[in-house]
Amino acid sequence: MRKYLLLLLMSTLFMAPAAYAHTMDKSTLFTDVPETTSNIQDIMVLHSIGLLGYNGKDMALNPTDNLSRKDFASWVGGFFGLEGATVDELAQAAQKEEYISSLEGDLTYKEINTALFHHKLELENPDATMTKEEYIAFLTEHLDDDMGGHTLLQMGGFAEGPTGTIEDVVTGDETGIIINGKTYMLSGHPRIFAESTDAKSWVGQQLERSIFTTAGDHHHGHDDNQEGHGDHEEGHGEGHDAPATNAATLQYVQFSSTQVAADDTKEVQSSNATPREEQQTDETTSSNSSSSTVWVIAILVVLAAIFAFVFVKRKK
Repeated sequence: MRKYLLLLLMSTLFMAPAAYAHTMDKSTLFTDVPETTSNIQDIMVLHSIGLLGYNGKDMALNPTDNLSRKDFASWVGGFFGLEGATVDELAQAAQKEEYISSLEGDLTYKEINTALFHHKLELENPDATMTKEEYIAFLTEHLDDDMGGHTLLQMGGFAEGPTGTIEDVVTGDETGIIINGKTYMLSGHPRIFAESTDAKSWVGQQLERSIFTTAGDHHHGHDDNQEGHGDHEEGHGEGHDAPATNAATLQYVQFSSTQVAADDTKEVQSSNATPREEQQTDETTSSNSSSSTVWVIAILVVLAAIFAFVFVKRKK
């Protein structure tokens, strides 16, 4: 029995704890949106704040399709934290709160202006409908517009986060980044624009943009006299996460596109490497792997010798 316990103890010494983060990156966002899409960052920002979700049937964006009132209403419901967990429930909640008058047909610019911008935008063609691509471009253009003391981001309980060089990261059950000596934790389901979702690979990289999300900080209402409908923290559905506390967490992190492009270039160079270069790379990798294996074996031998010595001594 002691031998089995000993083997179990030794095996646990070499088992690293695994932590899984529910993250989404540019490759897992939509099945029909390639990583190289020109407006991929705009798509990720809107998706991270809940104003661009799925249609409840698949994981495709269908960017050239017209945006329906029902889909938009469900996104608004998630954005403002209205009660509901499905597309239908969130859309009905948004209609009940009079963010939109009907769930039938396609959305118009006038209806976006009513639901999200307090009628403050001057529109050239208010009754025109739009594709999802046009919707993304329109919201991105007006995301930071001042609407009497707050922006669209702030209406949903969001704020621009820190930027700068990642000095270190926090890993484990939760993930965080350290910039200028200050730690910023990521939300439970962050959207990440980076070459890798492995936090350790971010050290030394430049954080180009980030967005905070906070609990219970929504500015409701779609005209100047209807703000402050109350704070909603349940039923976010496809919107952002409501943290367990009021501590701000990062819902979106975007690393320098220059660095990402450089990493992509390295991959291309690797794929175009000559047989001789590939052989040298393989030899280097093999050498490093062999070195690591030797060290592991050496440690195991030392541990086995120590335990054997202890048992022999006890037996005497």
